[in-house]
Amino acid sequence: MARTERHPRNRSRSVSLHNRQVAGVTAGLLVAVSVYSAVLGSNGWLWFGWTVLLLACVALFAVRT
Repeated sequence: MARTERHPRNRSRSVSLHNRQVAGVTAGLLVAVSVYSAVLGSNGWLWFGWTVLLLACVALFAVRT
C-alpha cells in the first residue's frame, strides 16, 4: 500500500477548530450553569463540573503546538 503524507497545516487547522468548539461548549455551559443558579439556586457540583471543564479547555489551548 502506498503511504500518503499529510500536510501538517491540515492537522493544525483541525486542532484549532476542535479547540474553538470545546471553548464554545464551555462558554455555553457557563451560561447554562449561570441561568440555572439564578432560577433554581446555586449548586456547588454544577460549578465544580464547569470549573473542571474550563481547566480542560485551558489545557487544550496550552498544549497546542
